[in-house]
Amino acid sequence: MNLGIWLFVLAILVVVMVHEAGHFLAAKYFNFKATQFFVGFGPTLFSRKKGETEYGVKALPLGGFVKIVGMNPYEEIPPEEQHRSYPNKPRWQRAIVLVSGSATHWPVAFVILLIAAMAFGYPTGEPSNQLSAVEARVFGQETPAEAAGFQLDDTIVAIEGETVTSWGEVRSFIRANPGEAATFIVERDGRRETIDAELGTGIVSAQTDELLALAPAGEDVREAGDGEQKVGYLGVGPQPEIKSYGFGEAITHSGERVWDMTVRSVIGVPQVFAQVFNGDIFEALGGEGERSAEDSPIGIVGASRIVGESSNRGEYTNILEMIAAFTIFVGLMNLLPLPPLDGGHLAVVAWEAVTKRTVDIRKLIPVSAAVIGFFIILFVAILYLDLARPVDLPF
Repeated sequence: MNLGIWLFVLAILVVVMVHEAGHFLAAKYFNFKATQFFVGFGPTLFSRKKGETEYGVKALPLGGFVKIVGMNPYEEIPPEEQHRSYPNKPRWQRAIVLVSGSATHWPVAFVILLIAAMAFGYPTGEPSNQLSAVEARVFGQETPAEAAGFQLDDTIVAIEGETVTSWGEVRSFIRANPGEAATFIVERDGRRETIDAELGTGIVSAQTDELLALAPAGEDVREAGDGEQKVGYLGVGPQPEIKSYGFGEAITHSGERVWDMTVRSVIGVPQVFAQVFNGDIFEALGGEGERSAEDSPIGIVGASRIVGESSNRGEYTNILEMIAAFTIFVGLMNLLPLPPLDGGHLAVVAWEAVTKRTVDIRKLIPVSAAVIGFFIILFVAILYLDLARPVDLPF
């Protein structure tokens, strides 16, 4: 398991812990009695009691919980604890405690994106001098770049003794010198190396820049026809330029990204349910080949695969973006008015406020069971798809 996957798993645990801490701190502030604060489900791996609360970690890192006295409708509440129990607190306090978990997801996502913007940066939309591609052969012949010894991730810093600071300068020199010898200086693994190259002569389309013909240095190429150009050719391609932001710019950029992810999540949550109820997911179970990451849901396994590949490529901004998007999506999903989600409990509080009548939570247990069953089926289906029909990697 590579660093990226470990980072993703750790981030999920942190998001869960902060979510539950939101509930817990709000409950403590309003003097609810909270007897347990656990991350995970299943068998207990570790626990420690401090004051009236037991803190711990369970075996399955699939969520977490804060146990507040009175939230279980079958719980016997001692008379001396009635005033601190969930049902006997004002509705507005219950609502704040319920929403405090999901409310933490947006600040957490913002901080994650702030780190991405300042530490790793984002593509500017412009090419850089660092090479993302070195063509080996074109039209059956070795390219000038391959013959000269250029390598992936080389950064061209000078040509013929002149410093170059943009891909435009590199490209202009190459195209303007067909068939000529040139000396390049590149940065490679923290040191500078000199590369002597013999530029080829190419014919390209004037409209599309597609390479139509190529001759090595010292050899003639056919004459350029109508709508064609004769240019120099090396056989390299640039990586996107990455810009790291200062603190002020990073705040603005991260705020915009949080808003964009929230909008996409608002659209995406109904799409998940639509894909279940219109049969798309079950139809996909019987399909073959890779799925598209754009229009097919992915689970923890699928996300870990994308994160792992991003880590291998050194694309840590992609990893942090995925963690932030996951954080916002889960925060929004948890606010759906479905018991036993926090949004379901909020819906009960709202109903009681409107009708002035107390809801018997025990009557909602079958609904909660149905919702849990739905999510289990969805989880298993997506897990199967992640393993049997993984999404095509978006790079």
